[in-house]
Amino acid sequence: MYDAIVEWKERTSDAEIFGRLGFENAYAFAMRSDRARALGVSSLTDLSGVARRLTVGGDPEFFERPEWIAVRDIYGMRFAETRNFSPTFMYGALQSGEADAISAYTSEGRIAAERLTGLEDPEEALPSYDALIVLSPKASRDERLRAALEPLLGAIDVAEMRAANYAVDRTEDKRTPEQAAEELADAIGL
Repeated sequence: MYDAIVEWKERTSDAEIFGRLGFENAYAFAMRSDRARALGVSSLTDLSGVARRLTVGGDPEFFERPEWIAVRDIYGMRFAETRNFSPTFMYGALQSGEADAISAYTSEGRIAAERLTGLEDPEEALPSYDALIVLSPKASRDERLRAALEPLLGAIDVAEMRAANYAVDRTEDKRTPEQAAEELADAIGL
């Protein structure tokens, strides 16, 4: 995906792809760990074998997106029911049993906090979405800006991003985005 973005940018824009931050925020599928274990599901291949008796939840646009269409077609995924949830409520739907599996985001803090099982995608139906720094032509000429951004390249792994996202999203000891960013900067040594 990264190479395709770089190639597209070269054809269409004078902006500069400065580099990757080190994590991605892509679609993935997640299940409650106990449910996944009971059904013998650790991958989308496994999920496709039991999907006809399960409910899958997704954000309001997910079931119209090319990511879902690719998963559906590549894995032959057919669920008993598909349900739309706001991203905030999808995780609660897993806990309450309203959904057996959900489309999740790889940098979502609730995956680790709620001990969910992220399902493997052996056929790579879901594209990666690396977090990138893209600079406008003017910004790309600003050496002070480039020097300030340089330490971020490759510095933030998905576990650190999940922790920062969860700090803002949790109900107890909630952080502001600014506080979470400061804590993330400390965690990566900035």
